[in-house]
Amino acid sequence: MANISHPFMGKIYVGRLVQVGKLRERYEWLLLDDEIVEAEFEGMRDSMIWTNYRMLVSNAQGLTGKKVEYSSFAWRAVTAFSLENAGTVDIDAELKICGSGWGVCEVQLARGTPLQDMARYLGKRVLR
Repeated sequence: MANISHPFMGKIYVGRLVQVGKLRERYEWLLLDDEIVEAEFEGMRDSMIWTNYRMLVSNAQGLTGKKVEYSSFAWRAVTAFSLENAGTVDIDAELKICGSGWGVCEVQLARGTPLQDMARYLGKRVLR
C-alpha cells in the first residue's frame, strides 16, 4: 500500500474489541438518529467505532487527553483495506483503511483481535 497516512491523524492505538455500548458516552453525541453501532474498539486513550454508516476514530491528544480529535470515514468512501496480524514478537496487529480523497488511515489493534471477523465485515462494507 502507498505510504500515505490520513492527513488528520497519525497512526493510533485503538486496542481491543469491547462490548457494544461500553464507550457510548464517548461518541453518542456524534451519531445520527438512525445510526447503529456494530462494533467498538478501545485502547488506553483512543477508540474506534464501526456503525452501519461509517467508521469513527477518536484520538486523545496531549498529556491529559482532554483534547480529542474525531475522524469520520463513510463506508461508501472506503476503497480498500489491509489487515496485518501480530507476529511472534509483535504486541499488536494493524488495520489500514484506504479511502477516496483521504489516503490511508492506520490503526493498531491489540493482539488477539478477531482479524478474520474484521476481514469479513470490512469485505461486506467495501465490496458491496
